[in-house]
Amino acid sequence: MRLPELFDYRGRSGRSTFGLTLIFVFLGMHNLFRLASAGATASGYRSGSNYLLLLCMFFEQRLVSAQEKRVLSIILVLAIPCLWVAVAVTVKRLRDLGLVWSYAALLFVPAVNMLFFLLLCVVAGLDEREDAEARGERFPASILPRTKWGSAIVGLFGGATAGTALCWFSIGVLGGYGTVLFLALPFFMGFISAWLYGYREPRSSTECLAVAMGSVFLAGVLIVGIAFEGIICVAMAAPLAIPLALLGAGLAHETLKTRHVRIQPRALCVLFFLIPALAGAERWKPAPIPVHTVHSSVEIAASPGLVWPRVVAFPRIQEKPHWIFRLGMAYPLEARLSGAGAGRDRESVFSTGISREPVLAWEENRHFAFRVAVEAPLMREWSPYGQIRVRHLEDHDFRPGRVDFELTELPGGRTQLDCWSSYENRMWPGEYWQLWTDEVVRQIQLRVFRHIKRLAEADASRDAVR
Repeated sequence: MRLPELFDYRGRSGRSTFGLTLIFVFLGMHNLFRLASAGATASGYRSGSNYLLLLCMFFEQRLVSAQEKRVLSIILVLAIPCLWVAVAVTVKRLRDLGLVWSYAALLFVPAVNMLFFLLLCVVAGLDEREDAEARGERFPASILPRTKWGSAIVGLFGGATAGTALCWFSIGVLGGYGTVLFLALPFFMGFISAWLYGYREPRSSTECLAVAMGSVFLAGVLIVGIAFEGIICVAMAAPLAIPLALLGAGLAHETLKTRHVRIQPRALCVLFFLIPALAGAERWKPAPIPVHTVHSSVEIAASPGLVWPRVVAFPRIQEKPHWIFRLGMAYPLEARLSGAGAGRDRESVFSTGISREPVLAWEENRHFAFRVAVEAPLMREWSPYGQIRVRHLEDHDFRPGRVDFELTELPGGRTQLDCWSSYENRMWPGEYWQLWTDEVVRQIQLRVFRHIKRLAEADASRDAVR
């Protein structure tokens, strides 16, 4: 479709043209509004809620600032062409279905507009229905495209849309990152995308797997585009989601080949609503949260008396960050201490903020321990929109706990420095995410160890010269 045709109310619009146009219009409006309203709120985050907060002023009894008026004017100007295109393509889609154009007003009714959009995406036009009736086809074959590419597009967007919607519900509404989200949902996405692709006629297993992979990738793009998760978190979940999606696609391919176990549409609808129900149950009665501990050790060519002051506090680290930190993970820069002894406060400066750490144990030259009372954010998410709000960071699903340093004197004026760091992680399955969090904590320990080792050994060399 050419650009001028997007603004033209004449003619007809097919299901794919209507669906793709409305999706891109929504994403365009959402992100244009986000960017326009980023500077109008107290926070510097470009979150999707900024413009919603501005629109809420119409229901509040307060004065509107000049900046808010300016942003609302920009939003209105941006909304006009987007809404024009949305209404135009909807009117053409209604004409293709033989309905009156006034039903386009349903686009502006909250909640109803979502069902209205889905209905127009799945119902076949008059010409398509007449052809289906002539061939004796029944639902859902009558509404699915006949071509391979058309079926692939339906499978891609069907799986990606279902996955994105359920992911948003689990994270945005329930606030949970559980096994249903990371295990059941990818399997369902792969299954439904391959099922939609192969329902009309048998497809090869390779094609079904390719469509499932495409739906997972597209869902990741939509999640990042809507900005309720960042690129790094989506990429970290991919090694878990992709094999499960392929497994679901393989099962769908087998059931479509075997007619006596063919999955019917109503069964998929049940599964669609079962996933958020299971996610809600998982959130309502969560599993016990385990405490993980990471241990690292290093030998330093300096006495405990020289190592100790570098453990309790150290100047800024100049070392280049490890690659895992360059992905946005927090890494230590400096540690400051006010006073000495247990009960004092320690302050660690990280790349993402400051961590407050009350001292728990102080045995000079032997044992130093603290707990993390106020932690710096675990990471800064990558996003096309800069800094965004992410639920697992705001809810502190990763929570550091106690950190212990032990110094053991070795022969020859050397010291063995050991560190134990404990933490909790509320993201499931815990065994998978522990692979990431353990490595991040270990690299934090090693970064600090290397810095302490350099400083203490330099102090030992200066003492030897004297």
